[in-house]
Amino acid sequence: MHIVQVEIDNFKSFSRKTKIPFYEGFTVISGPNGSGKSNIIDSILFVLSLSTSRNLRAEKLTDFINTMSGKNTAEVTLTFSDDTRIRRRIKRTANGYYSYYYLNEKTCSQTEILEYLSKRGIKPHGYNVVMQGDISRIMDMSDLERRKIIDEIAGVAEFDDKKEQALVELEQVRASIDREEILLASYAKQLEELADAREDAVKYQKLQAELEYFRAAKQIVRLRDLERELGLIAHSRAEQEEKRAGIRNDISLQENEKNARLEDVHEIDKEISHKQGPAYMRIIGGIEAEKGNIRVAEETILRRKKEKESNLAEMNRLYLELQKNQNTLNDKIRESQTLQIDKANLAMELEAQKKTLEKAHELVSKCSRDSKGAQAELVDLMGQVEGKKEERGSIVIQRDGIIERSRVRAQELEKLQREQGSLAEERSEKQAEIAALERDLLEAGKNKGLLEKQIGETERAMLGARKALEPLREEIARLTKKQMQIEAHQQVSGATDRTISAVLGMEGVFGTVSSLGKVIDSAYTLALNIAAGGRLNNVVVDSDQTAADVIRYLKDERLGRLTLLPLNKMKPQPPLSPLAGNGVVDYAINLIDFDPAYRDAFNLVFGQTVVVETLDAGRRLMGRYRMVTLEGELLERGGAMTGGSIRKDLRGFGVAVDRESADISAKLADLRNDEVDLAAAESRHRSVAEGLRAERNECDAAIVKLELKISDCNRILDKIADDELRASRLLEETERDKKETAHQVAELETRVDALSDELEVLNRRVGELRSVLNEDEFNLLTDKLQKAQSSYNDTSRRYENKLNDLAGLNLERQHFKQNVEQLTRERSALESKNAAIDTEVAGCYAAADAAKSVIAAFEAEMKAFTGEIEQLTEERNRVQRAADEAQMRIVTLQGNEERCNVQITAFDEKSASLALEMSEIKGSIKEEIVCDLSMEEILDRVATTERAVRKLGNVNMRAIEQYDEVQKRFTERTDKKETLSRERQALLDKIDSFRQMKFDAFMQAYTGINLHFQDIYSRLNDGAGHLVLDDHEDPFQGGMTFEVSPRGKEVTRLNLMSGGEKSLTTLSFIFAIQQFMPAPFYALDEVDSNLDGVNVERLSQMVRDICTKSQFVIVSHRKPMIEAADRMVGVTLRMSDKSTLVTGVKVNG
Repeated sequence: MHIVQVEIDNFKSFSRKTKIPFYEGFTVISGPNGSGKSNIIDSILFVLSLSTSRNLRAEKLTDFINTMSGKNTAEVTLTFSDDTRIRRRIKRTANGYYSYYYLNEKTCSQTEILEYLSKRGIKPHGYNVVMQGDISRIMDMSDLERRKIIDEIAGVAEFDDKKEQALVELEQVRASIDREEILLASYAKQLEELADAREDAVKYQKLQAELEYFRAAKQIVRLRDLERELGLIAHSRAEQEEKRAGIRNDISLQENEKNARLEDVHEIDKEISHKQGPAYMRIIGGIEAEKGNIRVAEETILRRKKEKESNLAEMNRLYLELQKNQNTLNDKIRESQTLQIDKANLAMELEAQKKTLEKAHELVSKCSRDSKGAQAELVDLMGQVEGKKEERGSIVIQRDGIIERSRVRAQELEKLQREQGSLAEERSEKQAEIAALERDLLEAGKNKGLLEKQIGETERAMLGARKALEPLREEIARLTKKQMQIEAHQQVSGATDRTISAVLGMEGVFGTVSSLGKVIDSAYTLALNIAAGGRLNNVVVDSDQTAADVIRYLKDERLGRLTLLPLNKMKPQPPLSPLAGNGVVDYAINLIDFDPAYRDAFNLVFGQTVVVETLDAGRRLMGRYRMVTLEGELLERGGAMTGGSIRKDLRGFGVAVDRESADISAKLADLRNDEVDLAAAESRHRSVAEGLRAERNECDAAIVKLELKISDCNRILDKIADDELRASRLLEETERDKKETAHQVAELETRVDALSDELEVLNRRVGELRSVLNEDEFNLLTDKLQKAQSSYNDTSRRYENKLNDLAGLNLERQHFKQNVEQLTRERSALESKNAAIDTEVAGCYAAADAAKSVIAAFEAEMKAFTGEIEQLTEERNRVQRAADEAQMRIVTLQGNEERCNVQITAFDEKSASLALEMSEIKGSIKEEIVCDLSMEEILDRVATTERAVRKLGNVNMRAIEQYDEVQKRFTERTDKKETLSRERQALLDKIDSFRQMKFDAFMQAYTGINLHFQDIYSRLNDGAGHLVLDDHEDPFQGGMTFEVSPRGKEVTRLNLMSGGEKSLTTLSFIFAIQQFMPAPFYALDEVDSNLDGVNVERLSQMVRDICTKSQFVIVSHRKPMIEAADRMVGVTLRMSDKSTLVTGVKVNG
């Protein structure tokens, strides 16, 4: 933004309306002395309100109105390049004057104008407009006044105002605290006076409540006794019901027994009459048919078992390979993460070196700007050298990437070759196994004579194994029971162990909350334990009746207390609302697994507690939920927060067993291994014995085994052939890739050699140019440029290498990931196949057992065939006697049933009487209460409480309400006083912070202006200079001056300089302020008047350099300044009316 036009009407020497155009860059306003050229700068200050009327060389505002025109108004309009128009108009009246401001033709205040300009870098204290007297004023002012210029720029006054305001507020707070302390003293005295009366009233209320409680408790205790008696009656009746049901069942069984025996008698009579003929042949045919079925089943079992063993072996191999690939994949993922970090670090390093390189280029370019063509050629050659080096580095990186990809393919080929060798070795082993099985088949015929001896030995070994198994299994059962007891004990804690253990066996008691739930993920264990808290040991029961029975049992046995959760009294919870927010895991009840029958109990334990990941995540949701973090912090909905260190022995969900349980588990594992071994030995001996008993079956089994082995070998050979074919294809692809890779690498090597030759030629030429130039400063800069370029290229190559490494690593990760997925699919397929085999084998075993049962029946029938008629007759007599005995037992049982009916009727009558009394008591009870006292204890408590009431006498019950009211006011005033105390401390802290903020703001402005002063002074005077504070520790206690060393002179301060040196130093200070507070335009009024020609030329050159960023308007009649400007505005004085005339704008050059 810059000024494009100033329109002046009747302002000072401008009696006529004049429009003066302005442009970007450097403009000089020049004209004879007294022509009014400085009034143009005054008009800018006037319209922008950047100075007072006195500073604009006028005693009062109406002095700006031209007196020669006869008009009573003056107006200045300023237009900026963004079309913003600011207009100021003053009007003289009989009683004074009026001043008007317009912003874009809308009326506004002076403050609005200043705020608008301030946002665009134009401020009254910014020195972007410098008048004739400003330089002399700064030169002549004291060091303290000069320091205050920095104060004004830094805004120190703002901090002083804030501090004064805070002190006023502090005094107000102190007075409020004094008032609160007076009120608190008064309330404390009132509380002391009411305390005794309140205590008596509270005690009277408590005694009356106790009386009401004990009177209600009398009814409750009676009701409880009736319930207990009714429960006992119900229990006894249930026992009689159960006994009657058992008797009726026994009668039914005896009836069935009698009828069955009579039916057997009838059947035996029929068999005796019809036993003869084809029955024997039927038995023989049945035995042969069932033996055939057994043989087929055994062959199928043997074949399937071998197939399953082969599958298990393959599954084990796949598991090992899967683990190996998974571990490798995890390693690659970690390596990829490391490379990502390295890549990011190199990227930051590359950016920093790029900036260094650009800076080096700028220095070389600056040094070469006025040099001959040789230097330009040298710089160009050096750029070509670095470009060639960078191109060669890129080619080398590309070559290395190709070689790395070739290495990965070679590793895959090597792995397949190893697998192929392993399969070939396995094929040889299978062929040898086939030959061995054929020899075994021939040997079986020779060993036939030894079979009987081996049968005896095998049976003895089988019996020995069976005998050893019995004590072993007894020990396993004993240890298993002990381990279950330990684990049950671990589910409760502290003094509740004995109490919970005592009731766990009772009917209707399901267990503790901690024993009925299981955390679905161990990561949530601590959070759920904290969320459940003391309810972990609550015991879940089926009903409130069971809970009452448990309480009575604990009280009678003096076993302590428990909290019971009767499921029939649990109220269902409403559906949980959806959760949202970062860091929220889920509702606690959704993170634990339990039987749905216990849901209401777990709803009571967890409610709507939410599990969150961290404490910060919970704080964001405080007040909405009860929450617990994964690290165990508890945040109540009301605002309470609980946390800290956690005990290591915290019990609850997911607690691991202790050392004793671990030892028992280890011992059990060993014993179970021994059991498996002995059971396997028994099974093995049994199998051998059965095989020896059936030679034909043994031979058939051997043949089946041989066929299965051959089938397995053929399957493996087929797989080997497939793998070899796949390896062959991959080998061909690898060979092709190898040739292509070699060709690509050769081409890249050729390009590298060519680039190296070009670099050698360029380096020789660079050396020649350097020897010709022989300029130390230039060579030093070019060396610095080369080093920066080399460092940048080296980092670029390392960055490219890291990218290639990362790409190669991603290829390897993808390869191993595909391997893991393929191995997982293969293993799942084998698991499904084995499951099908198990099902088929189980069916075969069942069929074989059924056939053996049929054969045993046939053999028994055949053995008893001779003399069967005599046996049938004897059997008929025995069965008839059994039928008669059953009839006698039926008669006895019917008598017992009648006695049970009489008992049940008596129980029902007693229950009805008790129920009626209970109904009357329940109608008189207003609310349910809990009482563990006996009737005698209740009556004693009532008498004691009534005596205590009589002893109190008359009581002022209003004292409680009065005390509470005063206490409430006392608490409110105490809270208010504490709030005021906190406000007082906050104000004190704020005052201290204002001191530091004031110092920091001043030092920031001072440091920035000092840096610009050093730069500008060196440019204007070829010397060195800086600002000097009297007191660096507390700059506000002293002043500020300049300490400079002009060209060829010693260091001196402002008061010892000549007039020209003072002007030049002051100008440097003004320009430093302008650079520290940049503005879109600058206006300077004859600031070069006290400078000699050389310094004016330097000043104009500096303005020439700066004007590329901001607009400069300078009033001057000095030739160097006029010649340096982009254009000149001519000003003269009309002789007719002595008003200023703008003669025109001249563009230089």
